[in-house]
Amino acid sequence: MRLAALDAPVRRTPSTRRIGRGALSRVADVNVLRVAGSDYDMGYQHGVLLADEIRRGPIPYYRRMVEKLVGASALGPLSPFVWSGVQSTIGRRVERGVPEAARQTLMGVADGAGMDRRAFLEGCTMPDSMMWVVARLMQMRGNGPAVAHRVALELGCTSAVAWGGATEDGRLLHARNFDYHGVGCWPSTKTVLFHEPSEGLRYVSVAAAGVALGGITAMNEAGLTLTVHQHMFTDRTRLGGVPIGVVGDLVMRHATDLDQAEAILKAHTPIGCWTYVICDGKSREVLCFEENPERQAPRRIPAEAETFGYANIYLDEALGETEVSLYGSYWRHNEGRHRRVNELLAARAGTLDPQGMAEILGDTGSTDCRVRDSIAMVLTVGSVVFRPDDGTVWVGTGEAPTSRGAFVPFSFARMGHDPDKGELHVGGDAPQTEAAAFERLRRTYVSFVDDGAPDVALGHLREACRLAPAQPLYHSLRGLFALRVGDAEQAERAFERALDLGHPDQERVASFHLWRARARDVLGRRDEARRDYRAVLGRWADPPVRRAAKRGLRRAYSAREAARLHPDVGLADVVSP
Repeated sequence: MRLAALDAPVRRTPSTRRIGRGALSRVADVNVLRVAGSDYDMGYQHGVLLADEIRRGPIPYYRRMVEKLVGASALGPLSPFVWSGVQSTIGRRVERGVPEAARQTLMGVADGAGMDRRAFLEGCTMPDSMMWVVARLMQMRGNGPAVAHRVALELGCTSAVAWGGATEDGRLLHARNFDYHGVGCWPSTKTVLFHEPSEGLRYVSVAAAGVALGGITAMNEAGLTLTVHQHMFTDRTRLGGVPIGVVGDLVMRHATDLDQAEAILKAHTPIGCWTYVICDGKSREVLCFEENPERQAPRRIPAEAETFGYANIYLDEALGETEVSLYGSYWRHNEGRHRRVNELLAARAGTLDPQGMAEILGDTGSTDCRVRDSIAMVLTVGSVVFRPDDGTVWVGTGEAPTSRGAFVPFSFARMGHDPDKGELHVGGDAPQTEAAAFERLRRTYVSFVDDGAPDVALGHLREACRLAPAQPLYHSLRGLFALRVGDAEQAERAFERALDLGHPDQERVASFHLWRARARDVLGRRDEARRDYRAVLGRWADPPVRRAAKRGLRRAYSAREAARLHPDVGLADVVSP
């Protein structure tokens, strides 16, 4: 029931809006929200104060996006019925795993924002629902990739932790990039949320408008930090568990050390496959808690290690056996990021400070490929550096990648912006043409994924290639979009340019040959296409690419097939060629 105090009008000061015990201000492009009271109270304050941004934020986006993605799959005219079935069966079962306290928070947000409760819950539960659906489809030969490549990929969070002798002053620093869908709406509604629950610890979460629970990227007043990583190519998802974001919120509210945090995590079974990286800034300890619905594998990082880097690959051997390498570019990027973050931590050990940790989050990888082992990616929609022993968090600003710009400081001491801690700045010394080219890649993603406009996306890619002509994947991605919109001549030229430039991964070179062959097939130059298909078979190639080349030798690729092409913008490839 709504409390009378929550029905009071919203009060305004020159820089702050208030309702009840809730307050909203803004620093740079960051919403700074304080909520306090019961679970419903905190949700309601959030909803009232950020109503407009919640409506254009990630929760409604996820609901609309998944419906659009299912509609774009091979399900054709059946897709509305499939969507309805997912909502009425799988979504409701996921929803039953939401504890009552979390449900009250979500209902409060919906009521405060004037949104339909059911629609809002559907947006909150669909990431877990679709993980389950995609995992089932992965088990069905032929059907899985057609949907999975639209829903399940491009996720690549990175955590970097340093302490003791690795940092300039010995204090623990925990840096994190959050890579997820919502490139067009998450950064533009980014929110630092200070929680003051009636029962439990104060904590701060870094997310976006409408993301009311603190279980993804957060720090509590006891000095614990928490980040979550998702594991995609595994079919070990199971309904009946607790949705993501909820258990981490419980850790932030109730755990004062890693033993308590581990006990809370062990007491709950997830739906999907996750890793929690939790750090204790006071004791300078790290817990890496890997899990799926069948296994939990807590790992304490020894104090003498002094650094720890994590991407999206299980360290536990048994959990690792459940991951399937269905998409070579995804795994090479995952492995490249994991290797890169640990190399940077080791190389800078002894000098690391908040600025140095932010620079790791903003790293763009090797110069011969902007995508291969880059930590700052198109889907980097949130970036933070935590210093838990004094309760400071620096939050990345701007559009994705949010780790390539200014980081604004906040603290528990101020319960908001703390300018005395100083801003961090990343990427200011990089060539402007490179930054402008990557911005065109971001716009390509938004134009294609959010707006469904491949022709506009192609225009952005042409500009990216002009600004950064030595990047082979920009050219190959331009070729994919040119094929999609029916310009096979432009596609052939783009793949030729990619082949001229080459690539560190021979599997990528094989893919360039495959797609040039297909462009030549569409142009009616069958003999030249066959030569390229044979070139694929004569090189190291990912299994799906090799199978596609064998198909190409049997029959020509058609313009009709090209029109259904669905490029993966984030990794500049196609999951199921």
